[in-house]
This record gives sequence, structure tokens and C-alpha cells, in this order.
Amino acid sequence: MTRHPGTPAVVLRTALTTPLLSAFLVLAIAAMTLAGALVPPLVDEARTATVQHQVRDIPEIGRPLTAMQSWIVGMQRGGPGKTDVWSEPLSALQAQRDRQPEPLRSALGVPRVVGDFRAIELQGDRKTPHNAVRLIMDPGLEQRSRLVQGAYPRVTDPAEGIEIVLSDKSAAELDWKVGEVRDRQGLLVTLTGLVAPSGADDLDWDMLVGSRAPTVQYTPMGDIILQTVGFMAPDEAGVLGDLLTQAATLAWIPLDASRISAGDAATVSAQLRLFMANPVHVGSTGDFFDNGLQFSSPIADALDRGVMRGSALVAVVSISAVGPLAVAGVVLALAGRQLALRRRRAASLARARGASLVQLCVVLGGEALLLGILGAAIGFAAGAMLTQGGPDALTMLVAGVLVLVPVCAVPFTVVTDLRRTERRDGSAQRRRPLTRLLGEAVVVALAVAVAVLLQSRGGSLRVDPVLLAMPVLIGAVGTAAVLRLLPLLLDALLRAARRRTGLISLLGPARALRDAALRTAPALAAVIGLAVAVFAVSFAATVSDGIGRSARDATGADIAVSMPYFEEAQITAARKIPGVAAVATLDADEIGQGASEEGTDRVRVYAVDRDAFARVQQGFDGALPMPAALAETSGGSVPVVASDQLLARFGDGLTVNGHPVRVVAHTAQRTPFGNAEKWVIVDRGNIDRIGVSSPVVTKLFAAVAQGNDPPTVSKDLAARLGETATVTTADQLIAQSASDPASSALRLALMVSAAIVAVLLAVAVLQTLLLGSAARARLLALLRAVGYPRRRELPLVAWEVGPALVIALPVGVAAGLAMSWLVIGALDLRGFTGGETAPALSLPPGWLAAAVLAFVAVTAVAVLLATGTAMRLRSAEAIRVADDEG
Repeated sequence: MTRHPGTPAVVLRTALTTPLLSAFLVLAIAAMTLAGALVPPLVDEARTATVQHQVRDIPEIGRPLTAMQSWIVGMQRGGPGKTDVWSEPLSALQAQRDRQPEPLRSALGVPRVVGDFRAIELQGDRKTPHNAVRLIMDPGLEQRSRLVQGAYPRVTDPAEGIEIVLSDKSAAELDWKVGEVRDRQGLLVTLTGLVAPSGADDLDWDMLVGSRAPTVQYTPMGDIILQTVGFMAPDEAGVLGDLLTQAATLAWIPLDASRISAGDAATVSAQLRLFMANPVHVGSTGDFFDNGLQFSSPIADALDRGVMRGSALVAVVSISAVGPLAVAGVVLALAGRQLALRRRRAASLARARGASLVQLCVVLGGEALLLGILGAAIGFAAGAMLTQGGPDALTMLVAGVLVLVPVCAVPFTVVTDLRRTERRDGSAQRRRPLTRLLGEAVVVALAVAVAVLLQSRGGSLRVDPVLLAMPVLIGAVGTAAVLRLLPLLLDALLRAARRRTGLISLLGPARALRDAALRTAPALAAVIGLAVAVFAVSFAATVSDGIGRSARDATGADIAVSMPYFEEAQITAARKIPGVAAVATLDADEIGQGASEEGTDRVRVYAVDRDAFARVQQGFDGALPMPAALAETSGGSVPVVASDQLLARFGDGLTVNGHPVRVVAHTAQRTPFGNAEKWVIVDRGNIDRIGVSSPVVTKLFAAVAQGNDPPTVSKDLAARLGETATVTTADQLIAQSASDPASSALRLALMVSAAIVAVLLAVAVLQTLLLGSAARARLLALLRAVGYPRRRELPLVAWEVGPALVIALPVGVAAGLAMSWLVIGALDLRGFTGGETAPALSLPPGWLAAAVLAFVAVTAVAVLLATGTAMRLRSAEAIRVADDEG
């Protein structure tokens, strides 16, 4: 008596018949899960890096929290001396630092406090260089310096004079010898020693500008003034008496940006602003002169910029991940369909033995579930090893969705095939056009509704379901369009083939019309893949163009130069440098008073030579509006160019410094003169008419003649104008912006997204062709039996996916353009570009064509690989495989 294997044995034996397909499903889910596990920590690292980059862009001396108030707190004019002047304010500041909440407290360093006498020229018995010496009482001087010559200063009776030390470099520049006495408005100052930095607490030296070596400043007359710092005995403050009126308390608190992560940046910024909003009282209770130290720092603004860039990066990465996830779903669905075809015979046997459809779904879905869970576990384990942490909730949700795709695809495919087989006539179930039309209408309606929502809410950095649904809905609408257009194309090709004698031209369209599911998968993958590629190119180009526009707005010309003061001889010399076509200067930069019926406010007043500045900006992208009317010097009102922010604040009837003005042009773009939002530009001929009293030239703008290299010309300008000149070109600002980690991460995310989609598209095409291998194998065997030559399979294989991909090509490009317009318009990219306005959408035709050709090449390679597989099948093997799967 023949024994038949039981159902469990059949299930186990069936599961072991396709190890390669099962391994592919496991590895595919593992790879996708690993990618999902790696993305969040990598994005967090990039966000933290860009936050810290924004802080490091601030000069080191600008990072600490700084505060100054008149008087030295705790001291009394003419009162008894104190030998321990600084312990009380230092203790008070340290206590205030310790009271701050985390994470701000950990980022703040040890507070510093010094006494500060304002800079005044010290004169000697002989001719000395022009100078301005700040006298500092620093309780930490001896700990951070070494004595080079002489001795540290002692506490003295100010009536008889005071003692100081200078750095050795400052003493050399001021030509001041140890033991020499100089006069500070009647106060005798004796140099008792020379010091040099010891290498400890270098920031303290940098905070006291000029303490290491004198800095140079220019008077409006062009005279050079050496500014430096002399150090008094710290406890000299206790005996100053009436001289206290000339002193002030200066304090600063270092801040360590390396302790601020992206997740903490917004919190630290809010805590900083709260800390800086309230003055810190460091004197004794009831001290009449203790008005409090009001700290300030640009760190909070830098953190906000970093947070904005990080948020934009998260938004872009999230959107970029939607495309690969959608195509990954297609690949897994195709893999599930392949697995279902290999399980069809066993399912038919189980059905014949009385198994219900529910039981079959549980068994088949259970196998796919086990394979998916195994793949997800491998991916999570590899991710945990690489990132030293576990997956977050979103990653686990995405992995769960990926696992469910084959879990649903396998039983659905098998049950559908069984039902079709069990029908009497075995014919395909009649389609329901109304149901399909209704589904497509729902998809289109959802896409339109989401598009309207995105357009109505304006630019933002929110990553929400509405934004993430847009790429999927656009892909779905594109796929529906492909599936509507494809039958029309195939019918036309089939009718044309009937009029010709070619066999493949007749068989190809007929085979392509047979299986709608096989047409859907590559069409969906191709539409989404091309849309992602087009979006990546347009997004990168938009950000790049926005950065370039902001850089050009900031420079205002090919080359911009800043100096404390420009002499006329220097301006003349700049005009004579080879390669300089035109030169213009900023002739005034002052704070004025704006007024109208709406109220009063400060307004920045810039003065330029209109004609010279127009020549410098001729043909320059980002030129400011400079109408000829700006140079008019007659009439009752002064012609000005104004910022849109100024006009929004004051409206009509504006006056500046009490003088009525006439707005001849306005703009929302920033000026290359400064960062003010409310400003007016006047012609230099109208300086007196608008109340500017003592204009000083501080900026110079140069246009580079055609055929000359701007970097070379900028180096010549820097060499001619000296060390105090800061020369800037747009290319330098662009390079600086490109060095931001967020920009690098953005470019990498877009490239990786496009690359992953390209690979998945190739896999989807291969899987589609493999799914049709049974029918193709039978057809090839029959064709070879009647004499069709071998190695001619390529046309037949190409017909299976070629028409769908040809239709998907323009539809995918259109979907990518729509996705770029909708999604980029919904994101606030000013954090990346640095401009005042959102960058305009950029669509570079060359790069778009390159992206499309790359996807065409990937698809062609996939078709060739599938053709090579078909060519290796012999006729007998092909017929056997077809019979096994038929």
C-alpha cells in the first residue's frame, strides 16, 4: 500500500524546494531594514555636525556670553580698600551658571570677570606712537601668563600712580621700556614687566582684544592708532576711590559647542535667550551701582540656523526615502509573486485534500512572515552593531510594512490562481471597468487635494503625512496614466504588425497585452524611479542656485573688500590693479531715525555713488535696483531705494532723520552693505540732504574685466590694500556654504536615493521578466522546434517590458517635475541657501537628460541580463519548467 506524505511534510518539503528565492527574500528585507536602521543615526550626526558648524563659523571670541556694566560692583567710591575684590562676582556668576537647566549648564564653562578702564592714549616724555591702551584688572592673569621681564604689578596708591605689565609684543610696538612712566590724563602709569601667554586659557587672551599684540585702527584722517591692553594688579580696584567712575565690570562665560547635539540645540537656544533676557546681579545686596550684567551672544541665532538646516535635511531625507520605499515594496511584491508561483502545485495538492482557502493563506502567509521576520532581524542586528544602538519606532514600522508586503502577496497570488483554475471554463475573470475607474478617480482626487494643501500652507519645515504622501500619490497617478496609455499603444502596434510578415512583431504586442499585473510592476517602479531622479536633480540644482544667488547678493560685485577705513589713495590704487574693470565704494553707513504716521524706528542709511555702483553691478546676477532717479539732487524730498521690510514698517510718508524721502525703487533682497532689514540707499550727492554728518568709506566693490580670473584679482587687491583688508568673492561664500555638513549630507542623500531606486528598478524589471519565464520558455521551445534561430530572444524579451517602460519614461519625467514643483515649493530652503527669500525652482536640462539616460541604461542592462538567462535555457528544460509551473 502506497503511503502519501502528510500535509506538514508537504509544506516542509515545499519550503525547501526554492532556497535561492527564499534567501533572496530574506536578504532583500535585511538590506532594506539595515538601510532604514542606518539612516536616522546618520541624519542625527549630520544635524549635530551642522549645528556645531554654524557655531564654529562665529569667530572664537564671539562665542562666549559677554556682558559689561559701568562701575566695579561691590566697590564704594572713596571707601575702604578690599583685598579680595573678585571673589564675590565670580561666585555669583558661578552660582548663576550652576542654576541653569540642562543641557545649557553642561555647555557653559567657568565664568570670567575683569575690571576694565577704557582705552585712552598714554603719552611719554619722548615721542611715542599713537596708541589707545585699555587697563585691565584680571584676577587670573598670573595663572595664564609667564613673566618675560621685570615683575607683576603691585597694589599702589593711585595718587602716586599705578603699575602695569604689557605683553612683550605690545611693549615693542609701543616702544615702551620696563621702568618707563607714561601719563594717562594725569594718572601716572609705570611699566613694571613684560608677559607672554603660557598656553593656558588662550581664549581669555583673545577676549581682551589687543592683549597679545596691538591691533591697528585708522582715524578718518588716515592716522594709525595702536590699540593694546595693559594689566594692573587685580586688587587695585579696592583702592581706586574716585577713579572707579572710569572703570567697568567685564564678564564672559565660555560656551562649548561640542556639547550641543542636534536634539538639544533648540532647547539650548531657548534657554540661552531666557538667560540673556535677565541681568545677573553680582554685587552685594542693595548695591546701588549694581545694575546687573546683561549677557549677549550670537550663539542662539547660530543654533537656530543649525536647527533650521537640520530640519530641512530631515524633510529632504524623508521625502527622498519615500521613492526607494515604494519601489522596494514593488520588488518585494514581485518576489512574493515568484514565491507564490513555486508554491502553486503544493497549494493545489493541499486544496485537493480538503484544505480551505483560509488554511492555505495562513500556511503560505506564515512562510513569508517567517522569512520576513528573519530578514528584519538580520537587518536590525547589523544596524545595532554599526550604530551602537537599537532601531527607533519609525524604523520598526517601516520594517513591519516591508515584511507585510510578501506576507500579503504570496497567499493573494496563490488563492487568485486557484480560484481561476477552479472555475469551470478556466477563463480569466471579467474585469470591472467601473471599479478600476473609481479607484483611479480616488487616487487623482487625493493627489489634487494633497497638492492644494501643500500650496496653501506655504513653505515650512514640517515632515508630515501630507508631505510624504505627495511622492507616492504622484507616482500612483503616473502609473495609472501609463496603464491607460499602454493598451492604446499595444493595440496600435498589433494592428500595424498584422500588416507585416514579421513573427516577433506580431507575438510581442500580443504577449504584452496578456498579463496586466506584469505590466503594472515595472511601470510603477519606472515612474517612481524617474520621478525620484528628476526630483533629486532639480532639488540639488535649486539649492545650489539659491546658495549662489545668496552669495552674489552678499558680495554685491565680483569682489567685495572691507576695511576699517579707506584712504583715497587706496581707492585710486585699487582702480589701477590689472583686471579691475570698475570700482565703487560704500561712502556712508550710519544708523538714522525713520518716522511716519505709523511710528518711529531705527533705519540704516547707506550712501553710494549711483553711477559707479551701477557700473560695478552691470550684468551681475543679483544687482540691486539703482534707477537713474536715485542720483537726482534737486526737489523737496530725497530719492532713495528702500527695503520692503522698511516700507512694511512705515508705509507712506516716510522721513529719515527728519528729512522727507521719495522711494524710487524697493526690493526684498539683502544688500551687500550689511545685515540690516530696514534700510535706505541714497546717492552720495544727497548725503547732506539726509542728515549724514561724518561719512566714512568702509567697503569697496570691484568688477573684474572679462577674461580675468576673479581669485587672482582678489589676491592682488588684498596685497595692495594690506592686512586690514578683508577680501571676499562669491565663490568663497559658495565654498563656505558647501562645506556645511548639512549640505554634504543633502547631496549624499539625494544621490543615494537615486542610486537605490535605479538598482531596485533593475531588480523589478528582472523579476518581471522572470515571472514570465514559464510562458516565454514554452514559446521559445516551440519557436526553436519550428526553426527559429537561437540567440534571437532579445526582441521577444524586450516586448514584455519595453512598451511599458517607453510609456513610463515621459510620464515619470512629468511626475518628477510635478513632484519638484510641489514638494520644493512646500519646503523652506532658506536655511540651506542663506537668502532672505526662498530660491526659485531650477530645472537644468543637461542634468535632467543625464538622469533620464542613466535610468534608460539601467533598464537596458536589466533586459539584457534577463535575455542572457533565457538564452541559457535549452528547449527540453524550458518545456519542463513551463509544465512544472503551468
